[in-house]
Amino acid sequence: MRRQNGAAGMTLIEVLVAMCLLAILSVLGYKAFSALLVSRERLMETSTRWVDLARTFARFGDETAACDGVELDDTTATLQMLLRGRSTATGTETIVYRADGTGLRWASDRAGNVVFAVLGNEYRVRYYLLLDDGRELARWRRGDPGQPVAVGMRVTGPLVGSVHRLWRLP
Repeated sequence: MRRQNGAAGMTLIEVLVAMCLLAILSVLGYKAFSALLVSRERLMETSTRWVDLARTFARFGDETAACDGVELDDTTATLQMLLRGRSTATGTETIVYRADGTGLRWASDRAGNVVFAVLGNEYRVRYYLLLDDGRELARWRRGDPGQPVAVGMRVTGPLVGSVHRLWRLP
């Protein structure tokens, strides 16, 4: 700017106003970037939980497709499946899913009955069997009336809410 005395430049007031505007814009930019990082973290956590759930459902579905028999006991939160055609001495493999306060765990006699965590303790899992006569039972053993035609799983957890899947038994 030109002044009356002929000197060129900016006044101290103009420089201070420009610095204040730059400071305000910097703070707003920082807050926006911080919110973006928090949103990204939440999205990644939600995505991870959905991927874990999808893997669990895929594994459960594969094992259900090879199921030769099933027993369910809601008092111990245990679902036991006999799988045919697996490479064991008897030709069948026993798979046990247990859902209790420690999450969802998986064990197999082929794996030496070592227990593996499938879902963490923040998940609540409930099983039920759908019988050929339309009943939905949380407890069923071989020899009980009716024949299971499907097995269902309800999973409730943080960030995923309540998810329900149903698999047809062979």
